[in-house]
Amino acid sequence: MPKKTLQMNQFFTLGGKVHCNQCQAQSKHSRTQCKKPAMKGKRVCRTHGGASTGARTEQGRQRCAEARTKTGTETRKARTERAEAMRQLRVLEDLGHALGIMHGARMPGKKPS
Repeated sequence: MPKKTLQMNQFFTLGGKVHCNQCQAQSKHSRTQCKKPAMKGKRVCRTHGGASTGARTEQGRQRCAEARTKTGTETRKARTERAEAMRQLRVLEDLGHALGIMHGARMPGKKPS
């Protein structure tokens, strides 16, 4: 029997009868990759959301878009409010430097356009 070359995330199950991809989910605690096979056509196993179909109705999609979090509990609304506050702070800082009230280095980060 010829030896088959596989990528790192692919393996055989059921005694070499079934070829599948490994789940791409990673443990937050141990940083190890999940050892289960991914669902067909998906990157993750059933445990890590491979069986999820996502929002199906327009209302559901809208609700997901509004509530989407990047990490933890930070919502899109909170990020936009913070970005606006940082823009206002940058304008005040530039004004302070222009009037000579402030001296020294400016706040690091992306400059507003």
